[in-house]
Amino acid sequence: MESQSIHSRAEFVTHLALSLFDRTQPLHELGADSRETLSLAAMVFNHRLPKGEKKPLKAVQKLIRAELHEQVTAENEEVLAALVSIQHRVIKRKAIDRLDLSPLQQREALTLAAILNVAIALDDSKSQSTEIQLVEASKDGMLLVVGGPQALLDAAAAQNSARLWEKIGYPPMTVLETSQAEELLPPPALADIDTTLLPEDLLSEAGRKVMLRQYKEMLAQEEGTILGADIEALHDMRVASRRMRAAFEVFDPAFEPQALKPYLRGLRATGRALGQVRDLDVFMEKAHQYLQTLPEGEQGGLQPLFDEWSAQRETARAAMLTFLSSDEYKSFKRKYTRFLNSPGLGSRAVPENLVVPTLVRELAPVLIAERLAVVRAYDSLVPVASLDQLHALRIDIKKLRYTVEYFRDVLGKEAETIINELKGVQDHLGNLNDARVASLLLQDFLTSHYANQAELPEDQRVNVVAIEHYRDFRLAEQAELVESFPRVWAEFNRPKLRQVLAKAVAVL
Repeated sequence: MESQSIHSRAEFVTHLALSLFDRTQPLHELGADSRETLSLAAMVFNHRLPKGEKKPLKAVQKLIRAELHEQVTAENEEVLAALVSIQHRVIKRKAIDRLDLSPLQQREALTLAAILNVAIALDDSKSQSTEIQLVEASKDGMLLVVGGPQALLDAAAAQNSARLWEKIGYPPMTVLETSQAEELLPPPALADIDTTLLPEDLLSEAGRKVMLRQYKEMLAQEEGTILGADIEALHDMRVASRRMRAAFEVFDPAFEPQALKPYLRGLRATGRALGQVRDLDVFMEKAHQYLQTLPEGEQGGLQPLFDEWSAQRETARAAMLTFLSSDEYKSFKRKYTRFLNSPGLGSRAVPENLVVPTLVRELAPVLIAERLAVVRAYDSLVPVASLDQLHALRIDIKKLRYTVEYFRDVLGKEAETIINELKGVQDHLGNLNDARVASLLLQDFLTSHYANQAELPEDQRVNVVAIEHYRDFRLAEQAELVESFPRVWAEFNRPKLRQVLAKAVAVL
């Protein structure tokens, strides 16, 4: 039994040693042969030296030949013997030059001994539970982060055993347990689980699936957003972040109070960073579409506007990139990933002996009905609604659409009809909001331009008549969308469509 335990711990230390070797290779630049030598030394690190030998080095050689005879070669025997001798402390570091080794072999033996010392200390608790989470190595310093139930104890031991590593000329090593280096760790990998909703799912776990699905989509678009070659990556990343924020509102009752709040703050900050750039993309895209309707000789009149918006976009994009590389964003992703990877975390507890609805099949119809009721409450306002009220209706239409989409997996096929109808109303109101915001921005541009040009001589002033015409075009578009909306609303808010929605929900 004792032999099996020794063998098992030796295998674990070997695993740690080889992991350290691989992650520090850019510093020591040793090759595959050295890696094999380290592996052999690790396998006998906790074996006792044979008794009866007067010369310690002879005892080491005897141990190696007894335990590793089939794996020892003429090429690695001398370095292996020196390495095991250092690790077993039968010779001191300063005495290694007395061995029959070349300077390169001496450096190899000392480097491997330094790595093995740290690996052994990382299991000082003998729990075989401490794992390496992160290694950042450069010529200026090295950070080693470890995790596990006994990692705090083992990290302290490893820090103490890193002295040889530093004494032979490698950068200072700092060993920390994960809680000590929380802000330095990358986000853990997302759980690879099926995010399909089931009628029997707890509402909290259905919410976690929905959030996980949208979070994966957000992360999938992150690289493209940073590169900036395709503006659709930014659009899709922003949409995914918005869907998650809406999901927090839908599923919040299934979680403990304040359980989602920390992650909502992170999503809001992400949305703000993405939104400023995306809004300018939309404004410029619509302006380019308008530009194509003008005679070629008049198209240059919008250039001052494009110059201004392009400069604003560059500023907003720089701020976005700063945020996406910030510790704040990394911390949000790390914490949010752990939340999504942890079924049950934050879920609202149900008192014993109390019958309350908790499943998707019980609560989805209620959640959808509540969203529909909010939207239908606008009915009497639509004919005289202000722009602010129409903007609020757009948001509530979007929330209803997202709610139906969240539960699409468990609803009847009629859900697709509802989603498409909602998308049509949302697009109409979205175009209205774009026209409204663009008109305000254009007026702000013109007001600022007039003020800046007022003191210039007439012959030096920039003509912005084309931009005035574009402002008038967007104002006319806004007016047309407001005027036509009651017809769009009447087509949506009809009994037939509500019957279709009822059929979609009835399958639950």
